[in-house]
Order: sequence, then structure tokens, then C-alpha cells
Amino acid sequence: MVRKRENKGLELAIKGNVRQLSSREFEVASGNSCNVYKVRWERKRWTCTCPDFLRSRRKCKHIYAVCYFLTLRDVQAGVRKLGDQQKCPYCEKSDMVIKNGYSESRSGLQQRYYCKRCKRGFTVATGFEGMHGQALAILLSLDLYYRGLSLRQISEHLKAVYGITVSHGTIYGWIKRYVAIVNQYISRIGMKASDRWHADDTVVRVKGKHFRLWGILDNETRFLIASHISAKRDAKEAHMLLEKGLQKSKNKPLEIVTDSAPEYAKAISERFRNSDPLIHVQAAISTPLSNNKMERFFRTLKQRYKTVNGFYSHENAMTFIEGFRTYYNFVRGHRSLNGLTPAQALGLVDKKLSWLDLINKSVNVKG
Repeated sequence: MVRKRENKGLELAIKGNVRQLSSREFEVASGNSCNVYKVRWERKRWTCTCPDFLRSRRKCKHIYAVCYFLTLRDVQAGVRKLGDQQKCPYCEKSDMVIKNGYSESRSGLQQRYYCKRCKRGFTVATGFEGMHGQALAILLSLDLYYRGLSLRQISEHLKAVYGITVSHGTIYGWIKRYVAIVNQYISRIGMKASDRWHADDTVVRVKGKHFRLWGILDNETRFLIASHISAKRDAKEAHMLLEKGLQKSKNKPLEIVTDSAPEYAKAISERFRNSDPLIHVQAAISTPLSNNKMERFFRTLKQRYKTVNGFYSHENAMTFIEGFRTYYNFVRGHRSLNGLTPAQALGLVDKKLSWLDLINKSVNVKG
């Protein structure tokens, strides 16, 4: 039910049914009906005058619509700030940085800056060089795609609301390019997970055939440590998943929770045979320790996966999974973490990041 409300809220937002009255009050037209409800920020929470909210006291589609409206507005604001006051890469301050003309590159003209303190010039990569002013469309495409819209729905939204005509194929090309850029940056970030990991797998369709999607989740922060796609389910693939998790995390878990599939027992026994003792918990419905956190992650992913309706290649599947892992870990706030992202809960970042933040970090990373 929560996901249904969220989907309807997103639909209302992209159709332009939200009107801002003040910094704390909005009007939302409810779908095809003529009803208009007021959404207000009161006592550190959103409230709505609709019957659904008054009955359940939970977020309704109108509140979700306002939240998405504000998210899309933040994306636009972030794009407008591209190229504004920048930090000097040498002294890492911005108070004495001025714009200093342009330099030519194979991507076109690029803004140059000059630091009066260091007396040195520099340029700053935005990640959108050579994209012909399409930064807004790219960021909206990334955000809306991983929130559940299909490529064709995004294309229609960009044309209807922003007057940007672009094909669904071009949108997928953007997503593929920027997911790869961001994933290359994220893969270099080391992390220290908790002592208990959850591992599981589920079925996805690739080229009309059933493939296995594997994942490892951190128990305390819900951070998706590693994921993996394979054509079959066996101990070799389970072993590969464990290796990916150990490469990403700086520490080895003390417990791994899985279902009762023998593939996990064999892989864990082989991988940790000569190391310190590790507890393998094979959770079942009747046991006090369940694998619900991993299963909940797969339910969340499949709610987005429905709009994709299967993958036409292994590369297409990997683009979706890698991008969703980024969205899940760094962009999407989690109710169970009091609105924090798993990356915040793990201490990797100090704030919830947007796709623009991630792209800027990716293209300006040192070393």
C-alpha cells in the first residue's frame, strides 16, 4: 500500500498537480477528480486534509507528491548552481575565487577560475562537458528512472513539462554513461560493515530467461555491500558473492544469515575453512533470527524492476542493478534509519547525496 501511494504521488508531481502556497503549505489536485487538498509542514511532519491521511495518519499520495515536487525542484536548483562559486583545489577555499575567462577543450569552452590567495588558475569538471546543456534532463532521468518511471514515461515528462524532446534510447544512454562514472568512484570507497551480514538471491529475467540476482546487506545500516548476477544458482556463484563482499568491506563478518539453500552452506564452509570461526545462520520462518532485511531489499528493488519488465542483455541488467545500488545506498532515505541513507548510517558521507553530488564527486576525485 505504501508503494502504491508513493507511485501515485510521483505521478501527481510529474503532471504538475502541486502548487506551492508558502514555504510550509501546498495545494495538490487529486488525480482526475476535482478535489484539491492542502499539505502542510506542522510539528516536524507533513499533514494533509485528505480522508486517507485523516484516517490512517500515514503519508498519503498528496504528501508524496509534495516530497517529489521538492526533490525535482532541488535538481533544477542544483543544475543552476553548476559553475557558480567554486573551491580552489589548492587551498580548498572559495572566498577569493573569481571567474577568469574560458579555455578550449575537445568538449567545447570550459569556465576557468583564478584563486587570488594561491595566485593559481584552475578549471572544475562538472561531468556534463560536451552534453550541450542537457544537465537538467540527465539528472531528472537518473532520478526518475530509479524512482520507478519507465524510459518512455521519462521522455514524455521531459517534453510535457520542460519542453525537452529526447528519445527513450538517448535517455538510456545517459543513464548507462553516468551510472558507470559514479560506480567507478563508489567502488573505490572503503567501508567497515557490521559483524552480521545478510545474503540472499532472487530471480530476474534477462533476455527472457531466468537469472539469479545475489546480494549481501549489512545488518545495522542496510547498506548493500555487494551484488552479483548469474545464469545459475550454485556454490560457485555464492562464493563469488562472498568474495565481492570481502573485497568491499575492511572487516570480515562474524555471522552470515542466509536461507536454507545448500549453496550458501557449501560456499561459506569453503571460503572460511582456514580462517577464524564464522557463524552461519540458516534462517527460516520458524527461527527467531530471520533474513527479512535482505528479502525486504529485494521487494523494494522489484517494485522498481516492474517498470523495466525484464532486461534485454546482461549489460542492461548490470546497469540497472549498479545504478539502483547507488540510489539505494546514497540517495534514498530509509524510514528504518530515521530518514538517513545507508551510506550516512555507515559514516561514509555526512549528508544525503543527490545524483548531481555523486557525479561531481566522481569527476573531481583526486588520484
